[in-house]
Amino acid sequence: MLTSIKLSGLTCPACQKVTQNRISKISGVSGVKVDLGSQEAEINADRKITKEEVKAVLLGTPYEIL
Repeated sequence: MLTSIKLSGLTCPACQKVTQNRISKISGVSGVKVDLGSQEAEINADRKITKEEVKAVLLGTPYEIL
C-alpha cells in the first residue's frame, strides 16, 4: 500500500536521509522515498501508515508533517 505524506523542514540530502531512515523503521514499511523538491514522503508498506506514526518517528527532529 502506498501512502504519501507532505513534510516541511527538509533542506538538504542529510535531512532526506534521516527522514527516510526513521520512517523505514515503522512496522510494515518496505520502502521510503523522500523528495526534497516536493517535500513529500512516499511510503510503501503492507498496511496503511498513519500520519501519527510518521509524526512519532520524527519527534525530536526539525521535520514536520503538513
